[in-house]
Amino acid sequence: MKLIINISNIIIGGGIQVSLSILNELLKYSSNEYHVFISAKVASQINSKNFPSNFYFYNFKVSPASIFTRKKVISELDRLESEICPDAVFTVFGPSYWKPKNLHFSGFADGWCYTPNSIAFKKLSFIEFIKVKLLIFYKNYHIKNSSDFIFVETQIAKNNIIKNLKIKKDIIFVVGNTYNKFFDNFFIQKPVKKNNQTFKLLTLSSYFVHKNLEIILDVLKVLNKKSKKSFIFYLTIDEKVFKSIFGDTKEIINLGPQTSADCPRLYQNVDALFLPTLLETFSASYPEAMKMKKPILTSNLDFAKDICDNAAMYFCPTSAEDIADKIIKLSNDKKLYNELVKRGAKRLKKFETAETRVSKYLSILNTKISNKEKISKK
Repeated sequence: MKLIINISNIIIGGGIQVSLSILNELLKYSSNEYHVFISAKVASQINSKNFPSNFYFYNFKVSPASIFTRKKVISELDRLESEICPDAVFTVFGPSYWKPKNLHFSGFADGWCYTPNSIAFKKLSFIEFIKVKLLIFYKNYHIKNSSDFIFVETQIAKNNIIKNLKIKKDIIFVVGNTYNKFFDNFFIQKPVKKNNQTFKLLTLSSYFVHKNLEIILDVLKVLNKKSKKSFIFYLTIDEKVFKSIFGDTKEIINLGPQTSADCPRLYQNVDALFLPTLLETFSASYPEAMKMKKPILTSNLDFAKDICDNAAMYFCPTSAEDIADKIIKLSNDKKLYNELVKRGAKRLKKFETAETRVSKYLSILNTKISNKEKISKK
């Protein structure tokens, strides 16, 4: 197959890690030819010179999503597609904001777009709500009109898209997410004898309003009243955003944005994953924590339960009191702590691996490309 792998639109968040993982796995399929449309953000984390001769990279400094510059970017995308003449275009995470002339497969993992009743909307001011709704309309328009087939990460996402976007189920395929292979290559050291009076929690995420990070301030107030232990929260967000929200709070430490290779080490040095998110399709943080043998504290919402099942301690994400109580319970109960780690290791076996994920993508692409050829010959 000759494929365009389109990641020109990915500039932030977990999509970067997934894109890097997919590119590395495609190395195993040397009979294919890959033309990679890559954003500057993703390009900064790989060395294209290390890829073999069946990979061709095309750098895009500006995303096709930008209203002000999209005309020029779209023109370039069209030109390259015409020159390459691919069998198909695979946009890792859409919308692509570009309609290829060839078969187009697009990943879709924006829960805002197909979960209209999410409690995340309650976090928005009136003006923010209007802006988000307009953006959702813009994204959904493009995903519907530019994609021949859609990849999603969970059955819940597929069901919501069918119900709320009225997209036919036959063009939606579920291919699960997983952790990055960097975690397989990371040696988990024996834990250093820890200070039992300090409990460290990691939230590995960029800043988005639905991540609900602001509630940490209220959680700390409750923790300080109810427990003699020290609790430290580690974040990985932009420093300016961090300062504007958290100021100089000593119990909240910002590590700044991290590369995929840095992530295993971060888990190694904390006690638990903390994810108070209000809206997700899939968070790679869940299988990452399971892989690193760290218990999970997260929101008592359907997407989290679908991914983690019994391998997490759940809390009401809008209640600082409930969150604090669950953190204290986990920090004091070694038996519960070890049980969640054990369940996580078992649950991890249910997820895709980096290898099986890409294998499923390519299998679906190959089948649909072949079927199109058969139809065109009739």
